[in-house]
Amino acid sequence: MDLTQIPLFAAMAKHLQWLTARQDVIAENVANANTPGFKGADLKPLDFTKVLAGEPQTLQLATTDPQHLSTPLPIEPGAGSNFERTPAAHPVSIEDQMMKLSETASDFSFITGLYQKQIALIKDAIGH
Repeated sequence: MDLTQIPLFAAMAKHLQWLTARQDVIAENVANANTPGFKGADLKPLDFTKVLAGEPQTLQLATTDPQHLSTPLPIEPGAGSNFERTPAAHPVSIEDQMMKLSETASDFSFITGLYQKQIALIKDAIGH
């Protein structure tokens, strides 16, 4: 049974991918906090109405020259690095990053718990 064919599981998996990518961005911010001129970043939140509807999300290519292509890139399933980053307007604050890290860890724990509960319900349903 492929659980990714069930919309709830697909949405939870997508959220876990986003949380993992966000943790990578936070780690990058903390690692470069003392780098002169470094501005932190975060990930743009997922649009779960699109995720639940099964619509592919896209990233718009940044164009700095009129001759650049402006074709949107599809976000492929399982491609955690394709989430859109949003640059920060100020230098990195370690306190802010720790708050984001705590929020990300809490969300990750919630989603994995929800995932485990759904698996348990399916096992009960099939009498396993």
